[in-house]
Amino acid sequence: MRAALVALLILACGCDDGRVDTVPVSGVVEFADGEPVRTGTIEFQSLDHGTTSSGRIGPEGDFTLGTYEVGDGAPPGGHKVIVVQLVIDDGTIDHVVDHGRGVPQRFRSYDTSNLRAEVGGEGEQDFRFTLD
Repeated sequence: MRAALVALLILACGCDDGRVDTVPVSGVVEFADGEPVRTGTIEFQSLDHGTTSSGRIGPEGDFTLGTYEVGDGAPPGGHKVIVVQLVIDDGTIDHVVDHGRGVPQRFRSYDTSNLRAEVGGEGEQDFRFTLD
C-alpha cells in the first residue's frame, strides 16, 4: 500500500526526463568565397549542458539542428561548433552527385575548430558559418 502511494505521488508531481529546453536553430555553412558547403553534418556542443545538437547540411549549405528529435533545435547558451563530411572517393564507385569542395580537416574537431555560436533563449535562431 505504501509503495502504491509513493508511486502515485511521483506521478502526481511529474517526472523530469532530464531534457534541457531547446530553441529552433537553422542556418547556412559556406566557404570564404561564398560557395556553400554542399554535404556533411554540423554539430553544436553546449558549453553549459554538454549536449550535442546536429543537422544535415543540404546542397545550398542550409541546416536545421535537432537535439532530441529532428529539427527541435539546440539549448540556449554558448556552443562549440564542428562541420564533418564523409565522402569516400576511392575510384571504385561512380558518384552521380557532386559533393562539392571538401571541408578542411580542422573543422572536424572541437579542439581545432574556431567556430562558436551563442544560442539565444527565445525565438528562432539563424546562423551563418564561414569556413576559411
